[in-house]
Amino acid sequence: MMNELALGFSVAALAKGVIVTLVVTLASSLVAIALGLIVGLIRISPLWPLRWFGVAYIEFFRGTSMLVQVYWWFFVLPIFGVALSPWTVAIFGIGMNVSGYGAELVRAAIQGVDRGQYEASIALNLPRLTAMRRIFLPQAIRAMLPAWGNLLIDLLKSTSLIFFITITELTTASKLAADATGNYLLFFAVALFGYYVIARALITPLVRWLERRFSRGFVREAQA
Repeated sequence: MMNELALGFSVAALAKGVIVTLVVTLASSLVAIALGLIVGLIRISPLWPLRWFGVAYIEFFRGTSMLVQVYWWFFVLPIFGVALSPWTVAIFGIGMNVSGYGAELVRAAIQGVDRGQYEASIALNLPRLTAMRRIFLPQAIRAMLPAWGNLLIDLLKSTSLIFFITITELTTASKLAADATGNYLLFFAVALFGYYVIARALITPLVRWLERRFSRGFVREAQA
């Protein structure tokens, strides 16, 4: 009877852990993509103060530990009177860290667009924002999507760090279930393949769908 109760509790905790991991992955991915795009564009701005801000942002978030950053958000900011909930720290802490890497992908993809197209936009007297929106960004997005897919898979795996700020996600739920039942092989196998399934069943198909969508759009524009 006790084993059945422990198993039932463990399965419920594991299901909740999976949901928490999915929610944090989705929300922090949106933060990472939005900030990565903004900072990547700032990084190539013609205004040097913005460029230096972009450089500082990227170097900080890429050059320091994600876990230490999360600790600062959760444990250090309250010293200065800024108390954030664990969920806020989890979503923005992970999202901002990954956005530093994403910003470099954005910068590299935009600067990788053929130089002749920049010269053509200048010759046509297109406003910079219009040229960026209609010419450079669509091509850059197609080029950066595969790398973004890898980055989002890394983000998914990084959600295991939010255990340190009191949130029970997939890895922690698996550990609790294994402790309660004594079946470490089963529940750590579930955790191991859980991340794999989420990555391969959700993130990879989404990125491939976006690649096909942007490729079709590019072909239509080229034919027009």
